[in-house]
Amino acid sequence: MSDNHSVVLVEELRQVFNEALDSLREWTGDTVGLGEDFFWSIQPEATYDLYTPPEADQLALGRLSVSWDNLVRVRASGGGVPACALVWIAEILRVLGYRASWWCSGCMALEGRCPLHGTRR
Repeated sequence: MSDNHSVVLVEELRQVFNEALDSLREWTGDTVGLGEDFFWSIQPEATYDLYTPPEADQLALGRLSVSWDNLVRVRASGGGVPACALVWIAEILRVLGYRASWWCSGCMALEGRCPLHGTRR
């Protein structure tokens, strides 16, 4: 594990990600419904600027179905999935993480308290 929390080891991220996907599969089986489709998308330059609230023109509606279709299409093209596809992956993972957070074994390991929502199961 890296001591510098602003640097992420790609292999460590892969391991953590795989473990989270294994946990999701235990919970949902081989498929998972996304439920929601539309979400707020904030332009990258506004996302990390904590001192300036986003302007209306920096907000857009995103669609999980479009994000998923983009990933399927890029993968089917045979040219490999580029790193920039992580944005689409993140959009899908966010909703799955929010839905699973109150149930997951990680929350149960924290005496049933969800680290994202502070609620008890």
